[in-house]
Amino acid sequence: MKLINITPNLVTSIISIVFGIFIFLKIPTEVEKPLLLFGQSSSEIDPKIVPGIISFMFFIFGLYTLFFEREDKSINVWPSFSKEMLLNVLVTIIFLFGYSLTFEPLGFVVSSFLLIFFLSNYMGNVNLKFVTLIAFIFPVTVFFIFVNIMHVFLPAFPFLEMRIGNFLIM
Repeated sequence: MKLINITPNLVTSIISIVFGIFIFLKIPTEVEKPLLLFGQSSSEIDPKIVPGIISFMFFIFGLYTLFFEREDKSINVWPSFSKEMLLNVLVTIIFLFGYSLTFEPLGFVVSSFLLIFFLSNYMGNVNLKFVTLIAFIFPVTVFFIFVNIMHVFLPAFPFLEMRIGNFLIM
């Protein structure tokens, strides 16, 4: 009788499959239906699509790992944790917590700009012009794509709306 050799990949695959099934089963009860305006859905995208894709990806990743990578015996060598590494993780968590608090009152673009700017400067960025440019362009681009193309509404800047024709820029 052959015993099953429990490897980290086997455990990861089982957890991934279970997590994918769990997300798929929770979608109908956890996702809000969009508001109806004049009998039409206010969102052009079904709100169940993204969680469905994520649950499918977890499931497929778990199946792939279960069938093709479960016997992999490569050694995963983690570096020893230093105080500096733990401090960086703690500061990142604090910045993300602050981001979650400022997301609604300041809007997506401003809060994302602040997160990218401060986190990149904390992690050792030396080019202030470059990080300022990236911290501005990335949230504005994401906001434009989500709001105008995908019709997913993100919190806008609370005091100012910038429009070009029918397109909401910020």
